[in-house]
Amino acid sequence: MTLGAAGLACGLVFAVLAALAMGLPEGFNPGLALAAGSLGGLVLAGWAAWRLKSWPSRKLALFRDRLVVILGKHEMSAVWAAMETVTLSAPDSWPHVRLTDRLTINFRHDPPLAFKPAQFGLSPSACRDLILRLRDDSRLRARLPEFDSARDLAVSPVVAGELIEPRL
Repeated sequence: MTLGAAGLACGLVFAVLAALAMGLPEGFNPGLALAAGSLGGLVLAGWAAWRLKSWPSRKLALFRDRLVVILGKHEMSAVWAAMETVTLSAPDSWPHVRLTDRLTINFRHDPPLAFKPAQFGLSPSACRDLILRLRDDSRLRARLPEFDSARDLAVSPVVAGELIEPRL
């Protein structure tokens, strides 16, 4: 966003300077150079706007009770209390442990959650250390915000009795 704003500001300032230079009797060549600078600034602003539009396709959110990973339209949630191991080693690499850039979170009763922290702009080892620290330190997790999603706030219908007895 900062890069786009700077490109737009430079593009507009160079455009005004180019217009003023073109009005001078000997200002065609300097005006042409300033117009090229203006075009470069506007191209930079357009590129930054295009990147900003597609920017948050991946999100990593830390809440008091869970970790939420959103990759495109796929949302994965990991409750802190259910996490067993958080590792950067490749699955099935034992006894010859091979480190990767993919973080794998294993749970007691659920399939593992795996993602690449670099997709979120994080160092893999720093992300692993942060998740382990948050998993083990409940006082630190208390400083995080509460989980609040639209699905949790939606009122679901009460189902009682009908699904328990078999209907023929």
